Amino acid sequence: MTKPIPALRGSAYRYFDEEALPSLSDYVKIENISPAFDPRGETVSETHVAVRHLRQWARTHTPPGTKISKLSRVENAPMLVIDIPGTADGDVLLFGHLDKFPAAPDWDEGLGSYKPVIRDQKLYGRATSDGGFAPYSYLSAIGALAELDIPYPRCLIAVETSSKSHGIHLARYFVDLRALCEKPDLIISLDAGCGDYERLWYTTGYRGLIEGHLSVKMLEKIAHSSNSGLAPSALGIAFELLGRVCDLSSGHMKLDSLAARRPLHMTTGGAETDAVAGRFFLDRAEIGRHVPGITDDPEAAAMLPVWNASLNIAGIQGLSSSDLTGGVLPAEVILKIAVRTPPDCDCPAAISELEEALVERPPYNAAVDFSPSNMLPGWHPGELPAWLKRSVNTASAEFFGKEATGWAIGGAYPEIEIIAQEFEDAPILMTGVMGPDANFHVADESLDLPAARSMTASIARILADLVMPGPPSGIGVESLETVAENPI
Repeated sequence: MTKPIPALRGSAYRYFDEEALPSLSDYVKIENISPAFDPRGETVSETHVAVRHLRQWARTHTPPGTKISKLSRVENAPMLVIDIPGTADGDVLLFGHLDKFPAAPDWDEGLGSYKPVIRDQKLYGRATSDGGFAPYSYLSAIGALAELDIPYPRCLIAVETSSKSHGIHLARYFVDLRALCEKPDLIISLDAGCGDYERLWYTTGYRGLIEGHLSVKMLEKIAHSSNSGLAPSALGIAFELLGRVCDLSSGHMKLDSLAARRPLHMTTGGAETDAVAGRFFLDRAEIGRHVPGITDDPEAAAMLPVWNASLNIAGIQGLSSSDLTGGVLPAEVILKIAVRTPPDCDCPAAISELEEALVERPPYNAAVDFSPSNMLPGWHPGELPAWLKRSVNTASAEFFGKEATGWAIGGAYPEIEIIAQEFEDAPILMTGVMGPDANFHVADESLDLPAARSMTASIARILADLVMPGPPSGIGVESLETVAENPI
């Protein structure tokens, strides 16, 4: 399908505003926290409330024959599966999540983490753009297509509740998703950022992450600071070791295994959108001063946080309080370090080289150890299929105003790598509306409502276009709960 669908804009916009937005606003009020931030399970009941809230809304906002399942392979991280029969060939797997980052302080007056407020064309509240938007957008898109009798494929919407915990429980549900849809024709995720709200941005790759602890023990026990100059500094040695692998000022890594294996290139493929991406990254980085070669070079600002490996020190254990007079020499320090890797990096090889460089031949014969604690590979898929790229561009121009832009980003989305490994033959469209001033994860988080409407219409358009290229490949299986008649 290449021609515009004149009625789709109005139908998708109306459906999202009138049907989805009130329920999405009520979802903001639910104080459910992602499992990693709730080790005592104090908000598990709220997680089930959030799932029940979406399930009840979906029951009355899905086409006849929809099957809705609540799966609980993990008690504190259930999954809601909404299986919508298609009116044409094809199978699409659409991912979303309902878990939230914890509440944050310092919201503007009248706003709060669990207080939904619509102000200046934005819906404020925790998990508006990063969480609840995705399933409501999917269901609004399908609802609009159904209203207009436009053919669409079977849509299997999987809504998890451990995404903000690195998707730690997602893989446990793959056996259920595989039984329902073994070979999807397309996978969509709305959990990504965007450089602006003038076009649809889709992710072409993201950096990986290596985390670990570097420990340096120099003394048998804590010594008085008067021994400085005689007793070597454990912290100084730790910094000297880190200087072997990175430039400590910029954080840029020196190791060969952490160099991008493909030539560095413009992040988005165009000067205009590179400048947009660079400004977006700079705003997120909170750089408030002139930095030569970075703040005055949008292309560099767009490339550095994606294709250059970098290290940051996330914490230091073993130092005394800065309030103490005089002070002491620590016997041992432990540094928590995080290394962001290029999208195409071989992380296991990088860990081996990193460990070797840090621990061999330590200064002053210090006892040094590096213990990796976490590895999240980057993601760097190939080009989108021709039909999908054409559809995305058409949808973006029709509903946002400009053609779509693919970009690589600096953050890690481990659940996408998990999904890509499980469904390795399916193309993945990773997009979203977490753009300028969305403030996801922090205070004043918001969903840009014009962008939300445009994305919903775009998803509807892409689903309609999918029924044209080829035959279906999914396999349907009965789930636990059937919606007999749910008129839109």
